[in-house]
Amino acid sequence: MTKRTAVTSGRTTVETSSAYSIRAVDRVCDILDLLQRSREGISLADIAAVTELPKSSTFRYLSALEARRYVERDDETSQYRVGLSFQTHDTRQLEAFLAQAEGPLRRLCYDTGETTNLGTLDGPMVVHSLVFESEQMMRLAARVGDLAPIHSTALGKAMAAELSQSWVLAVLEATEMTPFTSTTITTPEAYLSELEEVRRQGYAIDELENQADGRCVAVALQGMPFPCGISVSAPARRFTVDKVPVVVKQLRRVGLELVRDFVSDA
Repeated sequence: MTKRTAVTSGRTTVETSSAYSIRAVDRVCDILDLLQRSREGISLADIAAVTELPKSSTFRYLSALEARRYVERDDETSQYRVGLSFQTHDTRQLEAFLAQAEGPLRRLCYDTGETTNLGTLDGPMVVHSLVFESEQMMRLAARVGDLAPIHSTALGKAMAAELSQSWVLAVLEATEMTPFTSTTITTPEAYLSELEEVRRQGYAIDELENQADGRCVAVALQGMPFPCGISVSAPARRFTVDKVPVVVKQLRRVGLELVRDFVSDA
């Protein structure tokens, strides 16, 4: 055990660093417990008040947790909330949601004639949690469980647009923005600009960025306890740009249905 010598009122005393470490861990746990109880986020001042810590100390703890993605800060409101590295999908909750989503997503595949996907986030990667393949001979389709990067996929963009800029930048800095095609976004600046467009129009599009002849449109499912989204993907020669508005309307309709049914059963 590491020891530290201190002088108090003329006396020499011995302190152990373990005592300090325990206090630090307790304070971190207090902050995380507080953030877990609030989905909307909490301000620095309120966290300091509830945990009875000085603002300066609270800020240092939060900054360290944010760097490890256990905490994220909303750039617009300056509110803090639990980050993705600390969040885990409740297995039963996710399984129940996927079971509910199968029917609507299968119908969307039938209605559009193209492959439909439901994706969730696993750290910096998109997980294809449900996939219903088009019956067309030429089609785009991932397999359930396949991972894809957030920077080149419509699902990745749709979900990233719902998260804080600090989280997005941390992910982009930690992962390589591989150029899969000539149109793949490969810089954080361009990606953040793309996310602004996603928020403005309410959907994301992979415009031949992940595959040379692939077009995919996605919307995020808002109001869910974990990041997720749904998409339609197809060869670009068949899924032409003029069809995008119609598909977006279908995605939004199904997305609202999925969230409504899940929340009402929760």
